[in-house]
Amino acid sequence: MIGTILSIAIALKVLFPAAILEINNFNAGPEIIEPGGSSVLNWGVSGAENITIEPGIGPVSSNGSLSVSPSETTTYKLTAAGKGKEKIASCTVTVSEGSQEPLIISSFDATPDSIKPGESAILNWHVTGVSNVTIEPDIGAAGHTGTLNVAPASTTTYKLTASNDDKEDAAYCTVAVEENPVSPENVPPSELSSAEESLTPDENPAPQDNPASEGDPTSQDNSASQADQASQKSLPSIGSFNANPDAIGKGESSNLIWSVSEASQVSIEPEIGTVGLTGSQRIFPGETTTYTLTATNEFGSVDATKVIFVQEPSAPAPKEPVSTPSPAPISTPEQFSPADGTVFDNFTSGITLEWKAVPGAASYTVEIDEYDSGSGLWLSDSARSRMESGITATSYSFEPAVKSPGRWRVWAAGSDGQESEKSGWWDFNYNVESSQA
Repeated sequence: MIGTILSIAIALKVLFPAAILEINNFNAGPEIIEPGGSSVLNWGVSGAENITIEPGIGPVSSNGSLSVSPSETTTYKLTAAGKGKEKIASCTVTVSEGSQEPLIISSFDATPDSIKPGESAILNWHVTGVSNVTIEPDIGAAGHTGTLNVAPASTTTYKLTASNDDKEDAAYCTVAVEENPVSPENVPPSELSSAEESLTPDENPAPQDNPASEGDPTSQDNSASQADQASQKSLPSIGSFNANPDAIGKGESSNLIWSVSEASQVSIEPEIGTVGLTGSQRIFPGETTTYTLTATNEFGSVDATKVIFVQEPSAPAPKEPVSTPSPAPISTPEQFSPADGTVFDNFTSGITLEWKAVPGAASYTVEIDEYDSGSGLWLSDSARSRMESGITATSYSFEPAVKSPGRWRVWAAGSDGQESEKSGWWDFNYNVESSQA
């Protein structure tokens, strides 16, 4: 009877062998995220009684996925245990440090910049490297780039304000609204009759006293001076033409700012062209450049210039070489188990490699090599050995592809990427005779 029961037990064990402890997969996608982004951990484990993922997750099921949002680069460690054995796998989610684009108001102007009452103009703007853009008055929040129809009732200066977490900048442009021309229809009758009277020539004009005769040179000079003053008053007026800053380094930018009145056209050279009466323009001169603003109307034109100095980077003065101590080398890990020359029973399902911790080590790399009996060579001779890096623990479990002679070694890496010397190869093998018995 007892013999029958033992036979049944042995038969059941052969038909339903215990599941082998194995970490089938453990990875993250994507492996690199921006600050505030997320990645999904995926894993599959078989033959385990307890499975945990650290840091910050804890016990999990045999198969699953989980979204994580680490604030800094994090290596996640999956530990699977069962039947007195333990296996470990790890994967890393890298949080990239993105650089912010510099804040630049490339342009802000109006087309046309002078309108009649009831007409409209188009505001145009282009800004980069910002999180907020506003235009006042009466517009509010706006996109980084855009156009907008405006119809101000009177001459209006619009202000564009751009900002990000570190900086704020502003630019201005003006839409001039022409005043209604005076016409007989717009003049009250009482004022019209008065105006007509003043324009009607007197039939008997009274002689006017003139202290200077027609031939008096002083009188002629005064007349010429008055004519020059009248001509000057009719020309455009350049209120300001400045740059901020007016001295920049190679590759940097400056902002031209101007204000003009009584002009029908305003242009800035080189390379800018026609602009509004009031505005600003971001410029990127490659060398010291003189910018000329020309304001024109029916009576003539006037100019103003502004020089932007571009400073060449000065060559650093030669310094005497300073000897800096090189960082202390990372020690080579000391292998612990399995010992060199270990022979496993052929029924052994997996191998756990262990070594001693190294001071200053941030991670470890394990290389596992197998002997190819067909070619008589180690797989490492053809660059086909198995390497696992980024291990933060001091052990690593794996299942050999074939039960043939193998060997392993380990080395450490510091937080600065410096690697230690590789340890020596430790061999292991399987007892083939026990499997044949």
